Amino acid sequence: MVLRFDEHWSDISERFRNLFEGLGVVTVTEDLLSFRSIPPDVATGIAITRSGGLVANMPLHAVESRFTTVTYSSSPPSLTLDGDGMSYTYVVPPALLKQRKDG
Repeated sequence: MVLRFDEHWSDISERFRNLFEGLGVVTVTEDLLSFRSIPPDVATGIAITRSGGLVANMPLHAVESRFTTVTYSSSPPSLTLDGDGMSYTYVVPPALLKQRKDG
């Protein structure tokens, strides 16, 4: 299901929380969704603003764009942001997913 930032913020927020639950620090506010792993796990994170702005905290992932939609996937656990002629996919690192299997 494709969710638009300007129409589905509450659904986007709920799915974001579910995607990252139990994998690190998840923050959900009226204007920002963010996730960051906790050391010593793989250093990763992502933050998305309500207006579709993205900040990805992974090496080589410098993205400064505005996106209009987000699509969540469960296999592999990921989210894909789409905007004006561009796309960005964040896949939850498998090393973090082991926490759910072990815990």
